[in-house]
Amino acid sequence: MKKLVLGLVLWVFGVVLAFGGGRMVYRAWASERWPVVRGSVLSSSVETLRSRRSVSFRPHVRYSYTVGTEHFTSETIAFAALDTGNSQEANDYVRRFPAGAPVELRYSPEHPSIACIECGHAGLADYVVTVGGGLLALYAAWGLLELLRSGLRARRRQRPIPSGGAAPPQAARG
Repeated sequence: MKKLVLGLVLWVFGVVLAFGGGRMVYRAWASERWPVVRGSVLSSSVETLRSRRSVSFRPHVRYSYTVGTEHFTSETIAFAALDTGNSQEANDYVRRFPAGAPVELRYSPEHPSIACIECGHAGLADYVVTVGGGLLALYAAWGLLELLRSGLRARRRQRPIPSGGAAPPQAARG
C-alpha cells in the first residue's frame, strides 16, 4: 500500500511540474504572436532574494495598459526567470524601464490581464522543469504499472488449481 501511495504522489508531482513548466514554455512561445499595446511603467526596482547559501537579485517592473475600455496592471516582464546573482546586471535591466516611461508590451487576446514586456523567451529552467516533470511522471507511471502487474501475478500464483474430479488416465503397464 505504501508503494502505491508513493507512486501516486510521485506521479501527481511529476504531472504538476510538467504542466507548470509546459504552461510557461507555451506562454513564452504563444506570446510572440499576441497583440501589441503601449503602456506605462508605474515602478521599477530590484528585489533581493536571500537563501541560506546565496543571494540573488530579481528585476521587478510594474506597468499599466489599456485594452479596449479595460485598464490592467501587470508585473510580468518575461515568462523566463530573470533572477541573477549579479546586482549590477539586475540594476542595468531595471534602468531600461524607469517609472513613467512608455513601454510596448504584448497581451493575451483571450485573457488581456496576462501580458509581458519581453515576450517569446522561455528560460532554461522552464524546459528543465517541463522535461524533468514529464520524466518523473513517466517513471512513476511505469512503477505503478509494474506494481499492478506483480500484484496480479502474485494473485494468479495463489489461486488453487481447479480439480476436474477425475485423475488423468495412466498408461497400462505390461
